Amino acid sequence: MKQTRKRTGPTPFAKILRSLMTEKKMTLREAAKLAGVAPSTIDDWRGGALPADYLAVKWLAKGLGVSLSFILTGENDLHDSLHLPSVTEVFEDGGALFDGYAKITIQRLIPRKKEET
Repeated sequence: MKQTRKRTGPTPFAKILRSLMTEKKMTLREAAKLAGVAPSTIDDWRGGALPADYLAVKWLAKGLGVSLSFILTGENDLHDSLHLPSVTEVFEDGGALFDGYAKITIQRLIPRKKEET
C-alpha cells in the first residue's frame, strides 16, 4: 500500500524533508528505514506528495531530530519553544549559552538517616 496522496507540487513538507536529508547526508533508503516505508514513498514525499501515514512521518521526524510539527510546517511546537535548558545543557559546550560567573549550590532534598550511636 502506497503511503502518499496525489502530488501537489512543492509543499513545505517536501522542502523541509529535502533540506533535512541534505543536511544530514541521508539517503532515500536511510530515511525510508527510519520511517518504516519504502524508499519510493520518501521520494514521493520529497517530490510534493502528501503523506497519508502520519505515524511514519513522526518516526522520520524523530530520526531526523525534529518535531512532527517542524517537519510538516517548518514551525516548532509551542512546547518546544518554551524549552528551558538544564544546567547541564547550559555548560556542556563550554558555556556558550552562559558568559559569566556562576555559583551553583546543590542541597539534599532528602534528609540523611540519623546514625545509630
